[in-house]
Amino acid sequence: MRDRLRKEQNSQNNNNNHNNGNSGNEDDNNGNSNKRPPVFLLPGLASTRLVSWKHKPCPQSPLLSDIKMLDHVWLNMNLLIQMATIDVRCWSECMTLGRYQSDFDEVVLEAAAATRSRKGDNATVVAAAENSDKGDANKEKQEGDINDDEGKEESSAGKSTSTTAIPSHGCKLRPDEGLDAISSLAPGSISSNLLVGGTNTVYAWLIQWLADNLGYDVTSIVALPYDWRLSPDKMESRDGFLTLMRKKIEAAVKSNGLPGIMVAHSMGNSVFRYFLEWLRVQMQDEAYERYVEQAEHAIATAAAASHHRGPFWRGRALYRGLMNLPGGIGGRGNNNTADDHEMLEESFAREFEPDKMDDKFDQSMGNEATIEADPSVKKYPKLWELAKIEGDSEWIDWLGKHVWTYVGLAAPLLGAPGPLRSVLSGENMGLPFTDEEARILELSFGSTTTVHPIPTKMGFCDDPGSSKPRGHKSSKSRKEQNRNLACLDELVSGIEARANETYNPWQDYPALRLLLKDRVDYESSFPMIRVQREFCDENEKSPCGNLTNVDFSAQDVMNGNIFDQFSQIWNEENDPLGVKLEQFRDSWLKGNVPNMLESTPDRPHIKHVIMAYGTDVPTEAGYIYKKTDRKTSVGNNSTSSLDKIDEELFDGVPEMHKVIWEEKHGRIIEESIPEPSTFTESILRKKKQTRRLLNDGKDSSLWLHHSGDGTIPYISLMWAHTWLLHATRAMRSTNHTMPMLEGERISNPNNALDSIKVSHRPKGGSDWIEGYGADQPNYDFESRANIGDTGTSHPHGTKYKPKMVRFQSEGKSRSTGMEYTTTVIEAIGVEHKETTRNYDILAAAFTDVLKNLNEDYGLV
Repeated sequence: MRDRLRKEQNSQNNNNNHNNGNSGNEDDNNGNSNKRPPVFLLPGLASTRLVSWKHKPCPQSPLLSDIKMLDHVWLNMNLLIQMATIDVRCWSECMTLGRYQSDFDEVVLEAAAATRSRKGDNATVVAAAENSDKGDANKEKQEGDINDDEGKEESSAGKSTSTTAIPSHGCKLRPDEGLDAISSLAPGSISSNLLVGGTNTVYAWLIQWLADNLGYDVTSIVALPYDWRLSPDKMESRDGFLTLMRKKIEAAVKSNGLPGIMVAHSMGNSVFRYFLEWLRVQMQDEAYERYVEQAEHAIATAAAASHHRGPFWRGRALYRGLMNLPGGIGGRGNNNTADDHEMLEESFAREFEPDKMDDKFDQSMGNEATIEADPSVKKYPKLWELAKIEGDSEWIDWLGKHVWTYVGLAAPLLGAPGPLRSVLSGENMGLPFTDEEARILELSFGSTTTVHPIPTKMGFCDDPGSSKPRGHKSSKSRKEQNRNLACLDELVSGIEARANETYNPWQDYPALRLLLKDRVDYESSFPMIRVQREFCDENEKSPCGNLTNVDFSAQDVMNGNIFDQFSQIWNEENDPLGVKLEQFRDSWLKGNVPNMLESTPDRPHIKHVIMAYGTDVPTEAGYIYKKTDRKTSVGNNSTSSLDKIDEELFDGVPEMHKVIWEEKHGRIIEESIPEPSTFTESILRKKKQTRRLLNDGKDSSLWLHHSGDGTIPYISLMWAHTWLLHATRAMRSTNHTMPMLEGERISNPNNALDSIKVSHRPKGGSDWIEGYGADQPNYDFESRANIGDTGTSHPHGTKYKPKMVRFQSEGKSRSTGMEYTTTVIEAIGVEHKETTRNYDILAAAFTDVLKNLNEDYGLV
């Protein structure tokens, strides 16, 4: 493709040069031949190396090596294996974050040591993490209130005489830097290949492919490593990651002279979505600060000469003209007369002074402390309304100048239940320790909430809303959130109107049929999370007669209800799920960035968007937990009505009873998880699981035609198909009194699917053929299970050519005139981590990139 386009371009250039009498070397002399858009690489969960920035002794055993300054802690398989076979606490402490996602850097009190003796060594990690956080969270306040706290310090000193502080040498991990940090997690480590089967390689092969085939180097490939343990808000508050990401993008674009290509994998797509929302708020705040600075200066110098009236006054005049007066700005045309100046000057203080009538500026809230504590409270509300308009305009402009193409690989657009399972019961990710040990780490990671499942109903305007926990900010309806797009549910009637006995408009668009017409959601055919709770008599054997099911949907995850309910069902010491709920609310419900977990993602304002992912790999889609409560009789009467659950004892970790899998062609499998009897079985899961069709194959008629990619369920991946409708939705939402620009629509206005072109590449083939293509037997995933890390030694990353289906649409922005494209690529049988190194899927994505590069910039 690249060679063909280059030949065509060279031929065209030669003809033009011949006609114009110019030599063919002029472009080379100007340096245009070396111009290329920079590539930004954003990795996913657990895909950035973490480096120690503090020496941590490991005194648990003389056979253990200390964690030294600048050691790779994630992923250092040699260190991990050493500690897993001797004592994992040192490595686990280093990886664990505190309660407020702080560094593990305090002391473990004697009480924690006592807890360890009761519950096991891992309880020390939890207690130490909580102690670390309490110190970190209050450190600044304590420094400012030393005099006020002298009495408290004396009291604490008195108490400390009865406890013994046990040093728990802190650990400080930070993301590594540069391309090497996201190329391979443990380069040269044989053990990493043997144990984790390919998770070692991240972007190594893609970097080599870009360098070998497109001439990229370190000046045009920009790595964006981050601490994947943190929620995005903490990435910014602790490391300044989002600010640094913005600066890196701006610098690379300035250096290379072209807007760039953002490549994100897995959770990196969620981080990119958060970055865009954060950037929008930043630009609104920046606009507001400019307006306030000019406003307060103008208030102080109300009698200044007219030459002091700069952009602020023009912006205010525009605001007043649009909002208050008929006939355009000021209602008197666009003449900036002396009368206008006098009117603006005289009414300014009255117009833009703090709005005392606003609910947020009553006597209890109208103060500087409230404004500082709550970013949504603004001193000048009317200026804030104007600043939001200008900020949004600058945000769109920034995206157009800095991000030309977005390539989303294996994007969990609607989240995934896997990270939720890791919090509820633990998941060792193939590493050499138990699920319960892994859970301690994962409970502390704020990033697990970043990919919480989002119900599809949140993408439709007719959803009834959702229940919200206490302290939750009220949110706008879907229609209010984005007035520039028609609702998805508004498109269905036009599509259905063309259906008849011989024509099925949905035939080549099964994903859109499921989402728009059938309205499938996470719980359409089975509960995403179910708790089977049985209440047994004292001597009754399980299964008991008194059994109830408690089901949790994606909506229960979205509002945090699942943590609250699990915390009540399982009485765990230190209430880790209650702490997790607090962490969730702190990261997503209290900041000034809109909570992206409350809404399905819309296509971003980027010229070219390419979403590519694998399908038909067995993927976990739901979980069934089991809780057995035994009644204890009161007195001698075993059948007394005073029977009750003994609430004095702590429960263990929630027990996962079954896993629900989605397999190729949408088949739903229920797998029973036997309780391991040995440490080896708990790690390697050698006990045989029982697998059968869910509900004996019944009640699954509305489920999907594909399964996910082994990590992300298909319902989350296929939401990208709704982005293909972006142009049609933009047109349908337009006020009918406004003229429609020529070329803005490319399809029948009554059938949104007409704008989507479908093609496929048969399994083993090289050419793309029009149409969806008949389903063929898929590549057997199990036969590839033992393929190790392909690394960079193989010319094609992976060694097979899957069937691929490609969906493409085009549109034109009404506001900016930008022509844009959207592409969705499905590769049958490509596993989640392979999307960053599978030749076929990358070639398909970057073929579109090269084509667009040629059409937009005349470059190849």
